Amino acid sequence: MSPRTPSARRGLVAVGAAVALVGGGAVAATSAPSLPTAPEIEDPTQVHRIAGTDRYETAAEIARAFPADATDTIVVASGEVFPDALSAQMPSTSAGAAGGMARPDADGAGLPVPMLLTKQDALPGATASALTDLAPSQIIIVGGTVAISADVEAELESFGAEVVRISGENRYDTSAEIASLFPTGLPVLYLATGTDFPDALTGGARAGRDGAPMLLTDPDTLRPSTADAIEALQPQSVVVLGGSGAVSDEVVESVTALVPDTTRVFGANRYETAVALAASYEFDSVAYVASGENYPDALTGGALAAYHGGPLLLSRADSVPEPTVAALDRLSPQGVVLFGGEGALSELGVATPLNTWLPLWVDELVVQMLSFNDYHGHIEEEDGTLDEEQDPDQNLVGGAVNLSSTLDALRTRSFDEQSLTVAAGDLIGGSTFVSGLFQDEPSVETLEIAGLDISGVGNHEFDEGVEELLRMQNGGCHPERGCFEEEPYDGADFQWLAANVVDKESGESVLPATEVRTVDDVDVGFIGMTLEETPTLVSPGGVASVEFLDEVETANAQAAELREQGVESIVVLLHEGGYQSGTYRECEGVSGPVVEIAENLDPAIDAVVTGHTHEPYVCSIPDPSGADRLVTSANQYGRVVTETALTISRESGDVIRERAYADNNLVLQSIDDDPEMAAAVDKWVARGEVLGGEVVGTVVEDITGDAGGDRGIETPMADLIADSILYGTDGDDEGGAQISFMNVGGVRDSLLVDEISNEEAPGEVTYQEAYDVMPFGNILVSIDMTGADIKAVLEQQFVPDRGRQYLALGVSEGFTYTWDDEQPEGSKVSDMQLDGVALEMDQTYRVSTLNFLQQGGDSFTAFTEGTNLVGGPEDLANLVDYLRANPDLTAPESRVDGL
Repeated sequence: MSPRTPSARRGLVAVGAAVALVGGGAVAATSAPSLPTAPEIEDPTQVHRIAGTDRYETAAEIARAFPADATDTIVVASGEVFPDALSAQMPSTSAGAAGGMARPDADGAGLPVPMLLTKQDALPGATASALTDLAPSQIIIVGGTVAISADVEAELESFGAEVVRISGENRYDTSAEIASLFPTGLPVLYLATGTDFPDALTGGARAGRDGAPMLLTDPDTLRPSTADAIEALQPQSVVVLGGSGAVSDEVVESVTALVPDTTRVFGANRYETAVALAASYEFDSVAYVASGENYPDALTGGALAAYHGGPLLLSRADSVPEPTVAALDRLSPQGVVLFGGEGALSELGVATPLNTWLPLWVDELVVQMLSFNDYHGHIEEEDGTLDEEQDPDQNLVGGAVNLSSTLDALRTRSFDEQSLTVAAGDLIGGSTFVSGLFQDEPSVETLEIAGLDISGVGNHEFDEGVEELLRMQNGGCHPERGCFEEEPYDGADFQWLAANVVDKESGESVLPATEVRTVDDVDVGFIGMTLEETPTLVSPGGVASVEFLDEVETANAQAAELREQGVESIVVLLHEGGYQSGTYRECEGVSGPVVEIAENLDPAIDAVVTGHTHEPYVCSIPDPSGADRLVTSANQYGRVVTETALTISRESGDVIRERAYADNNLVLQSIDDDPEMAAAVDKWVARGEVLGGEVVGTVVEDITGDAGGDRGIETPMADLIADSILYGTDGDDEGGAQISFMNVGGVRDSLLVDEISNEEAPGEVTYQEAYDVMPFGNILVSIDMTGADIKAVLEQQFVPDRGRQYLALGVSEGFTYTWDDEQPEGSKVSDMQLDGVALEMDQTYRVSTLNFLQQGGDSFTAFTEGTNLVGGPEDLANLVDYLRANPDLTAPESRVDGL
């Protein structure tokens, strides 16, 4: 398996659309081209200002700030009539085109070029001086002779460069002419109003960064030239800048008719729209600030911001607007560049407060941590939603193709080397049909493609024992089923951590306990663990050689060791969780094991990523010192991704708790599929269709009675599944069960002689058909129950206030009882016998069933009275083993008299 490199992953994401990473999740994504580093700033803790005595001289100074190899082409625009310049963020390229204009190549539009300003009838001295210094070989005039006269054009020709004019009859036509120079099929096109400039200022900087065209539109009507440009360019998506007051809903509807993937990005005003655009930039970028009241500096400065890939934010002359401050605080910039003199951005109102905050931001390193849990091999798209309380909109979520795209979209908000993707266990085991069929190798491959770095182990990682987990980590073909591909399975390129799973003889953890990642010279340590109760949830034989230690004691000991190594930023990846009653982004009334664990973890631990309960939450739970600490979980099956910003002091190397934050993002199925992931999923699904036809057993007569029929009566299928449960749990090293139970509602299909799923012979049972019977991925468990406990369970086959009053249990061979429905509630069961011997009410028996029932599912709460819990195999794997060991099955005779 060959996972993509981070840069390759980033390159596959559609350019420009991560500006819409808002609201219900990542609905689109962006990717910057390979960008140069920010301009040299002598002291990044002090605001850097680029300014001249007027707009022309400021533009000249900004142009001089470009590297020498980036000034071969210069754009000249009007400094008096701005609209033409709004869409003039043009790229440098090497390929010539008709009329001498450089045309972008198919792979992108190159990097932005400097922009100089001129008066309509005379070339300012500052502009002429800059042209002399920069010595371009090509000058592009933007706008007609009303904006820049023929006399100015003649002056420009005197500099010895090729001079090309791009113009139309008006600002919209000029914008369309510039856009026509871009290649068709680009990932994104930006659209802004041509009558109110601020949105186009910051949008032009974004478009320049993305190598994308910036079109202007009449705010009320989509003019023919603009519509023609959009149709000719055939962009994959359009980003409309500004609210309906800037660009009307009617215009957006017209654009959407041309390009269905059209997104509006806006704020309440020009400052907030710039902030919305900035939200898609990387943490720790160098930020650029220009006046939102006096436009020329933002026009020319936008080209430099675009060249260096930093966000352009707007400010008032005498104060920094609160939304702009909040955006800078989130970005934690490693430098701030102001465009324009004190008349545009005052020293006291703008530079001074920024100089106060900037040293704090420069000290901060923001590490983006993306996390999820309980993937369980759900590689295919399903009709998946969260609970209605968690997501009232009931968005369709999940699927590996969307998980990968969502992760890629979120990663664009961080530099590659500052983003880590982690998980909190149960990535494999309890899996869906396709992944389970191939021993979860499809799950591992899809997680590699998705860019997973580190995971803690969960209980399901041990479903098939320690040796199989080690094979999943290190590689090799399955010892019984062999290889599933031409080359042997090469293991996972991400690392599972198992700090609290130690070999009983050596005392060493079976997998690494911790991993340290160095991010921009700062070490971040991860501790991975599963819940201590894992042995009660898996087959005991597979974990007989290991011991599962206390979570808190283990984590605290490992944190101490990490600190001895000099690691101050520490994250625990814990497969144990909690519950809350709010939406997927909230933490309402959090409860469950994770609360006590979090309250006792050493304060040296800075964040806890959790799982197991399949519940989404973003919580702050006080540590033993009383300081709030982030505790997060991301639901299940790749349906939610948590983005955590770990803000770390470069000086101390420790997380600044009050500056760290997290948010849960839906993995929307409406996002574009990751094509590499789609190919991998399609490969495994196609192979699953072949291997799903593997014959695993035979029946000589129909065995019926599944959840599609009457769930309130004993059925042959439920009894058969109870027999299979007993088969997998009756050994001394398997749980020692004597009696087994199965709920009829959990039996999802029957076994029919003439059911042909994969061209098999009549009576043959395929793997696919076995999966159809038991698709839920439950675990078999064995417990101690008294005869009285067993009677109480059987009495709960009738619960008058349950949705279905009658829910029957299948029982295993050798156990019988009588049901008299004429008797009152609680007295319907009598004459319980095991192998013909009456059960004693005070005697203890070993009983096995599904963990679903043992935990009180379907209101069978009497199961929860059982003690001495021992885990067993996964239900489907056990059923397949049973079918293979018991050919020519017949329908069991009734074991209940009266039900």
